[in-house]
Amino acid sequence: MTNLLELLEMKILEQRDGFIKMSMPVKDQVKQPFGYLHGGATMALGETACSIGSANLVDTTKEIPVGLEMNTNHIKSATDGFVYAEANILHQGQTTHVWDIRMTDDQNRLISVMRGTILIKKLNK
Repeated sequence: MTNLLELLEMKILEQRDGFIKMSMPVKDQVKQPFGYLHGGATMALGETACSIGSANLVDTTKEIPVGLEMNTNHIKSATDGFVYAEANILHQGQTTHVWDIRMTDDQNRLISVMRGTILIKKLNK
């Protein structure tokens, strides 16, 4: 079974506590009908980055991160190359994490800015 990371060819480039950088190629499967990077694909990359970033900060045998709210402003788009998400944690609480995510292209031009709120869900075992 293929997950979203594999389907959209997302890759983790760098990670440490409170920071993660990921990439996604701008290929046909992430473009809208007019040939530009789809805003939803950009948001999928951003939410994935902050979800993985939160997973790195919790004990996933006891709790898991799930997206609670994502807010994105699209500044420009891309038609080829790669898009990169750099996520930095702003708030690391017991039940929520808030992330600042900046998406850029191969020339380091700003594509989108995003704020992601992640719920830290306790597992019932």
